Amino acid sequence: MDPARRSISWSSNIGRVKGGHSEGPSALGRRTPAPSNEFVILTELQPNSETDEGTILPGRACGSCTLCCKIMGINELDKPRDQWCPHCAVGKGCRIYAERPPSCRGFICGYLGWPIVGEHWLPARCKMVLVAEEDENRVVIHVDPSRPNAWRDRPYYDEITRWSAMAARQGQSIMVIVGGRSTIVFPDREVDLGIVAEDERIVIIETGGVVEPRWDAIKLKAGDPRLAGLKVGREFKL
Repeated sequence: MDPARRSISWSSNIGRVKGGHSEGPSALGRRTPAPSNEFVILTELQPNSETDEGTILPGRACGSCTLCCKIMGINELDKPRDQWCPHCAVGKGCRIYAERPPSCRGFICGYLGWPIVGEHWLPARCKMVLVAEEDENRVVIHVDPSRPNAWRDRPYYDEITRWSAMAARQGQSIMVIVGGRSTIVFPDREVDLGIVAEDERIVIIETGGVVEPRWDAIKLKAGDPRLAGLKVGREFKL
């Protein structure tokens, strides 16, 4: 490969979610579980039905966990991220469960739906919510701002870095969001992108070779001509 050229994939703003939900960061939207123990979270996914039946792993349940009601934004309710939903009975459940908005109905976190995720990833325990953003080609780990370093604790950090290596080989990425700040986790390092604005896009660049692959992440304005026609895995000169 020409050293001046790099394999690059780009994803749109971190807040965009599939299915016409929020354009704001960390909004609650439709998410589907991985179908196997392999890290195939963002491929071969089927859309959620209007109910949660059949999408939750055997033996998994929300129970007393309500952390998604705090960390995730809910457009229909004008609820910002990192604030408790006014309809949430913390540690108990939703007070308007029967009438909850569509984005809440369609939301399944990684703990509930991904076989690769162990019991220790129960959000109430680990203070993190796992979300697959299939249209953004990444997995996002939303961290409770009251425990900003939870993702660095073991065994979580070890698993996150291992997932990042698996994801990178599939053209995917792992992103951690704490208090609105975004960090892309690569197998060998982290890239702190800070606050990603509504008019910015995250670009993942493969800079290494086949033997020793290496990745980087940058932010570009949505109108940057270098993004025109860019597709996942395409080589692009920056």
